[in-house]
Amino acid sequence: DAGILERRPYKDEIRTREEYRLTDKGLDLYPALMALREWGDRYMADEGPPIELRHRDCDGEPHVHLTCDRCGEEIGARDAEVAPGPGLTAVADSASRA
Repeated sequence: DAGILERRPYKDEIRTREEYRLTDKGLDLYPALMALREWGDRYMADEGPPIELRHRDCDGEPHVHLTCDRCGEEIGARDAEVAPGPGLTAVADSASRA
C-alpha cells in the first residue's frame, strides 16, 4: 500500500507467477533496511548473522556509512546537531491557525 514493492509477473517452467520488486521508493529505503540489518547482526544474532550480503563484483561485505553532503566526511550520531526544518515551520503555522 505504501508503494515500496510492486508485483511483477514472471514465468517459470510450470506457470506464470508473481515476484515482488522494489520500486524507486523501496530502493530509497534500502540503506535504512541495511542499517537495521547491521544493527541486528551486531546485537541480536548470538549465533551469527542469519544471512550474509556480498557485493557481486568483488564478494566484499557492504556496510552503511553516513557522510556529510558538503565535505564528504563520515559522521556519527555525536557529530550531528538538530535544527528546525521547513516542515516544522509549516506544521507550527497550521497548528496556530487551528
